[in-house]
Amino acid sequence: MACIFCKKHDKELLCENELAKAFYDNFPVNEGHTLVVPKRHVATYFEATPEELQAINQLIFTVKEILTEKYRPDGYNIGVNVGEAGGQSIFHLHVHVIPRYKGDVKNPRGGIRKIKKSVVPYPLEDTESDGEIYKLVRDKIPDIIEQSGQRAVWRTASAEEYLYLLKEKLWEEVREYSASGEVEELADILEVVRATAAAKGVDFATLIAKAEEKRHRRGGFKERKVLERVMPKNTC
Repeated sequence: MACIFCKKHDKELLCENELAKAFYDNFPVNEGHTLVVPKRHVATYFEATPEELQAINQLIFTVKEILTEKYRPDGYNIGVNVGEAGGQSIFHLHVHVIPRYKGDVKNPRGGIRKIKKSVVPYPLEDTESDGEIYKLVRDKIPDIIEQSGQRAVWRTASAEEYLYLLKEKLWEEVREYSASGEVEELADILEVVRATAAAKGVDFATLIAKAEEKRHRRGGFKERKVLERVMPKNTC
């Protein structure tokens, strides 16, 4: 199977230099989540040449400027997974550049350290957060939890937080559909879209009408067309 990162080119790229390229992650942890990879197919960080690592590092700074201008994040995580035990699932070296936003997790202390519990307890590590959840849930979920004999601690989100959490929820549902392919997950995506439209003051019927109008102008996806490249008309 061809490497999906090697195939990334042209309009899919956020930016590039001679030895490296950057593009948005298809399954972002946060808005603006970007991957920076070497153009040469190389499996892990430790197999890259010094020149490739320098090019990647230079591109990370370029990516940061682009993301800061577009998304205005409050911080960043930059990280590399090396090997299966390190969480690597695509064996083409890739550096994650993840914008972070205030409130995207309840307690960000420890950052990248929180991939697992510390062998020696870290003074700033939150040791009492295992039962804590920070996510938007359907309206009846707290009642369902209570009926199961557990206690649900919940609050009403502010308008700004609500819009942010709807974005997070949409990505969550898209990831779940991508993993399962179940029609029920498509229904969940539709419900999040419905709620987002309402939060933005757009009637759902109006949203459907806009989708129909765009489908009339640009078509749908029934014909399964895959665009591979765009070239001048005078080329073969």
